[in-house]
Amino acid sequence: MSYNKAREERKWKQWKEKEEALLRTLGMDEESIQKLRFSDWEDFKAERCYQDHRAEFPKYQDWESAMEDEQEVSNISVLLDSISDERLFHILLNTDKETLQFLLLKMMGFSGREISEKTGISENTINTKIKTLRKKLKKL
Repeated sequence: MSYNKAREERKWKQWKEKEEALLRTLGMDEESIQKLRFSDWEDFKAERCYQDHRAEFPKYQDWESAMEDEQEVSNISVLLDSISDERLFHILLNTDKETLQFLLLKMMGFSGREISEKTGISENTINTKIKTLRKKLKKL
């Protein structure tokens, strides 16, 4: 359901009139009521602006099944099992285990420096091995 500005403004005015009537019966001075009205109106406008620019999240009925189908790659064997392209599979199968570990850690979001700290291998060596693998994959 979309945001209807006129309806929301009408509801706000009705609410505000009731609130102001109550404040007057409780003895609040008119200047304070007007300051409160101005403040509430600014809040209402900010919310209205937000609602105008808010994007609707697309409706996709199959989110859960799509998430279940995706298998989290957590080790090299799962990585190799998830590959459907036969040429890519053979390139990765013939790649040394150490480079595959670097690739897996990169896929998990680790930087070259973090991988270096984790494995004890220099960052240059890690970057060179991944660069060499990329060159092989580009030939594909």
